[in-house]
Amino acid sequence: MTRLGTALAAAVALLSVTACTGEEPAGGDPTSAPPTTASASPSPTPSAPTIPPEATKHSADGAAAFVKYFYAAMRYSATTGNSEILLNASTDECDTCVAMAGYDKRLHEAGGDYEDLPWSPTVTTSQKERDYFVVTTDVTTTSYRYKRRADAPWTEVSPKRRMHLFRIRDTADGWKVIHLTEQAKVPR
Repeated sequence: MTRLGTALAAAVALLSVTACTGEEPAGGDPTSAPPTTASASPSPTPSAPTIPPEATKHSADGAAAFVKYFYAAMRYSATTGNSEILLNASTDECDTCVAMAGYDKRLHEAGGDYEDLPWSPTVTTSQKERDYFVVTTDVTTTSYRYKRRADAPWTEVSPKRRMHLFRIRDTADGWKVIHLTEQAKVPR
């Protein structure tokens, strides 16, 4: 893929997806506590998210509903390694989206796992600009665990709060994320 380097660099700078560089996963900084080697209890296989009817409307409210759905797609990709839904909800222009999907796939192929990706987004603005909508969110997470490979220990990720900015376009195939970035970090 010709944009792999660009996607990985964008992922590091955007959304703190520094996991692509071998540091931390998309959800936040690992705590200073040493990782535990205890195995996680098997979690049920999550259901694939479906686009809610309100997310099909070409409006600021429809754009906001789609962004909430996109967080469910990110969670599904992280916890299953199946990034098809995430990629279908974004364009190739969204380097961050492509990088997250690739990271999730590689992590699961190596036997890694997320216990969960407990992101709780609140849409703060949704407005039309040019030929797309801009949606901003305030996102909080609770702590969770992940491991990079089957033989790796579980790493605890501390709770975080952050702001994201989405640019999404309503296409013939529905809403698509064309750009995703993390805004200035917000103290918890």
